[in-house]
Amino acid sequence: MPKGRDLKRLPARLRLVADRDEPLLGFLVRRGGVGEELARAAIARGGAFVRGKRVPDPTIALHVGDRVELALQAPDVSPLGRDRVLHLDEQVLAVDKPAGVAAQQDLAGGPALPELCSALLRELGEGQSQALLVHRLDRGTTGVTVLARTRRAQAALLLEFRAHRVRKEYRALVSPPPSGDEGVNDSSVGSRPALTKWRVVERYVSAAMIAALPETGRTHQIRLHLRDLGCPLLGDKANGGEVILTRPSGARHDVSRPMLHALSIGLRHPAGFEMNVEAPLPPDFEAARAFLGAAR
Repeated sequence: MPKGRDLKRLPARLRLVADRDEPLLGFLVRRGGVGEELARAAIARGGAFVRGKRVPDPTIALHVGDRVELALQAPDVSPLGRDRVLHLDEQVLAVDKPAGVAAQQDLAGGPALPELCSALLRELGEGQSQALLVHRLDRGTTGVTVLARTRRAQAALLLEFRAHRVRKEYRALVSPPPSGDEGVNDSSVGSRPALTKWRVVERYVSAAMIAALPETGRTHQIRLHLRDLGCPLLGDKANGGEVILTRPSGARHDVSRPMLHALSIGLRHPAGFEMNVEAPLPPDFEAARAFLGAAR
């Protein structure tokens, strides 16, 4: 494979296995067939992983048999607009996270939510632009995300989440609809206890909008619990969700992401008062909901 070939002909991600001991950058140029400048840029934005761990240093030594992954094309992520701010004070920032933004850097590369929030705080003229994670939404999930602006605030908020004192409510579009109107799923997720309460908010011909209230915060918890209920999220291909909606007339609506939205969060602010934050349903969620409603 020739060095530095045109980026448009390269895959979005390289997956390689080291065949000799050498620095990461040299290996990517030699075996990956990418130019040094391109490889350096991908590593710098957090797109390089060795043995499943992100590595920011192009000179790190590889050993024979090491699994190497490199995201070559960063996702197209726009800056957060001022309208995304749901709450802002000296200790806490809450934003309406758009789809396509990861809570932390992953194999897809590109800026993660804390980086985007820091840039937003600078744009707002805030002298302190630090933004620290206290919980995570999947890349495809939209809605309320709370970040801390100081280490002390982060510790206080993490304690609230770990003690399960945070009140979270999501909206989910699922198909087929559940047979009942409400219920509880307490099946474990990854061998860890998990509990999600749910109720039907709207019913359509072959789908429903559900309010999901997780009392624990396991990875992919709502998606897995809805799948176990027999009602996977629309757009959640990994768990059997439909990605194309149709009507008898032949009209079609494509679903490009899992239809899950973090509607609201209620928690105790580090200063001691109770705060509640809510984010409106995003346009793509409303569009799918309207398509389903028109088919009734």
